[in-house]
Amino acid sequence: MSHEDRLENLRKEVTGADDTGMIANEEFIAEAETLPVVPHEDLHAALPREHPAHSVIDALHAEMRSPSPDRRKIEAHVGQLRGIPELEATIVSWWEKPAVQRVIGDLGQIGL
Repeated sequence: MSHEDRLENLRKEVTGADDTGMIANEEFIAEAETLPVVPHEDLHAALPREHPAHSVIDALHAEMRSPSPDRRKIEAHVGQLRGIPELEATIVSWWEKPAVQRVIGDLGQIGL
């Protein structure tokens, strides 16, 4: 599925949630349409080529780009990556951004 298709699907889900009163304003819709990008290139670059966490990085990146991201899966991937010293600062910095936390909160609230 292309990036444009994914955004269109997400727009429909967010607009539907907004119609039910779960999302209060246009700002939340705009934020949901622009899911935060996982710094996957930086994370991969911080690890040796043979490190098993490369698959977790790819899984997190794929989940964030999926048409229906699963909050629990995202949180599990982040938890695994936080435990790796070479990745901890980068993943924590990304994870704690207000935009990321809002999206993760919205995913839980609207059930995407």
